[in-house]
Amino acid sequence: MKRLLICIGFVLFGWSNQAQNDFEKETIRLLPDSKLIISGSTNVNKFHCEFDIELISDSKQVKYLHEYDLIKFSDLQLNLLTKGFDCGNRKMNSDFQDLLKSDSYPQIVIDIVQVRDLTSEEPEAEIRVELAGQTNHYKLPVSIHEQRFKGKFRMNIRDFGLEPPRKAMGLIIVDEHIEVAFDLKLAR
Repeated sequence: MKRLLICIGFVLFGWSNQAQNDFEKETIRLLPDSKLIISGSTNVNKFHCEFDIELISDSKQVKYLHEYDLIKFSDLQLNLLTKGFDCGNRKMNSDFQDLLKSDSYPQIVIDIVQVRDLTSEEPEAEIRVELAGQTNHYKLPVSIHEQRFKGKFRMNIRDFGLEPPRKAMGLIIVDEHIEVAFDLKLAR
């Protein structure tokens, strides 16, 4: 019985190594004209906070597995420093940092898990977003053309344990739903 378990262990180990070898590797870099914007609104106006892409423009090796009309990624992450967002003025930047609890959680991690339906007009990406110590999964339509990866999705900040701030003695209330839009231009 013990030998049988050892043999099964070796077979499983061999399969897991084979599966890891099936991943292809490619080095990519985000180009400066890429954009990542978080938008939201209050009961008074709207806000747009744009991320400084220069903060993540280093080359990164990407591992992926292409199966039929599906691409699975191994460790394809965007690590966004929360202080890298510009909302237009100092006060709004400070409020945005407070909302994201940037002192305790200095970065937002967006992990691209897979993209499916590559042959359709609107492929679907599955991503994981880690924000303020909480992680949530999203599926969203994306556009992939000529080294560009574009899309947007809405999320509720309460899903990350964040409370919509109130300003001016409660007269200004931030909507709990925000939109994340990205237009990432890649170079190989």
